[in-house]
Amino acid sequence: MGLKEYHLYRAKFIKPAQLPLLAENKTSAQLFLDSINDKPEFTLNAFSEWHLGNVHYLDEFSGSFAVGKTTTTTVERFDKETGNFIDQLDDSSPYTVIIFDSSIGLLGIAKKSKLAPDASVISRRVVDLLSSTDTIINAGVEVRIDVIPDPLDFIEKLRGAYSIRKFKATFTGPNPVDADELFQKPLSVYAQQMGAVSGTLEVTGDTLNEKVAELVAKSSAATGNTASATVVPIEGKKAKNIKMKGEAVVVNVEEGAEISEILEQMKDEYSRVRG
Repeated sequence: MGLKEYHLYRAKFIKPAQLPLLAENKTSAQLFLDSINDKPEFTLNAFSEWHLGNVHYLDEFSGSFAVGKTTTTTVERFDKETGNFIDQLDDSSPYTVIIFDSSIGLLGIAKKSKLAPDASVISRRVVDLLSSTDTIINAGVEVRIDVIPDPLDFIEKLRGAYSIRKFKATFTGPNPVDADELFQKPLSVYAQQMGAVSGTLEVTGDTLNEKVAELVAKSSAATGNTASATVVPIEGKKAKNIKMKGEAVVVNVEEGAEISEILEQMKDEYSRVRG
């Protein structure tokens, strides 16, 4: 039995400073659950329609759903009545499974090459699907699904550097329930009040605080944001730029594993990233 890859992403529902008139002030978790329960459909083009279905719950906040597309393809068949080979139009509906924990907006997208070349394409279609629901339209929120990158390599370079001269991190509007008090939470409120959905904070100095930079890097990765820095690797050497890589954290599981087992591994990896 082979392995299956689940790529980790963070679902965000960015709320405006002023909610639409009569809109219910729902939590991000409730917006997520209500929107997947709508089982939306989204027409990408004349040849491809995407669907969300097969919603299954493990508990109040977690479970799985399927995302796939329907396309019309030409299938080669043999017609026994005429004794001829024929070309026949038929629908094809490849799909993949997404496992979720709505309490923290954690998604595990199962890679499936028959559906899309990589998980990032599927994540964009999930944004399209959720954004098309009455739940999201009526709430006036913006849906984002951002990759959770592995910050380990970036953090090791910060730790090993002689000094950190510049540090930059991105942030988004209010959503993550576990955003850190130092960086993500206050800046997310700032973005909301400014009417922004995202922003970047950059600081410079001769020797920036390594421990604070590491904490912000972990928080940025866990909330689906990015970070970069300018460091002096060795005393007397020229400064160089480093960046947190954008590839998603991947959880490899055995084919046929239970959803609860996969979710547990996803949470373990998320906790490692979050620190």
